[in-house]
Amino acid sequence: MSDERCLCIDLRSAAQQLTQAYDDAMAPSGISVTQFSQLNLIRSLEAPTLTDLADASQLERSTLGRNLKVLEKMGLIHTRVGPDARSKTIHLSRKGRDAFKRAVPLWYAVQNELLERLGLDRREQLEDMLATLTEPLAANQI
Repeated sequence: MSDERCLCIDLRSAAQQLTQAYDDAMAPSGISVTQFSQLNLIRSLEAPTLTDLADASQLERSTLGRNLKVLEKMGLIHTRVGPDARSKTIHLSRKGRDAFKRAVPLWYAVQNELLERLGLDRREQLEDMLATLTEPLAANQI
């Protein structure tokens, strides 16, 4: 056991390194890759509620709520009363749209470099491996 590498730790380390690479490249836009992803999701869903965003991002509402408070404090999003007055819809502000637009080419530069490094076959293999690894584990397999 002591010479086996932990898949979870290896994947987390790789994810942290990739996140840092995106964040470094996207720094001139003023937003991180995580914020970019959230802004993109808000933009694509067109006035989502917190529940809509939580479902689409597969994040817990409490985690997502904290992330949205940061975006709101940065002036990148704002909320409006939703259709039933008990819910709120989330919208990009002008500053949020501008930051997103600045970030898009920076994101593509990193994305394309990584895709070029991988190549199509290995990208497909990676996607297959990630799909396999993220399937729910049966309790008796643990």
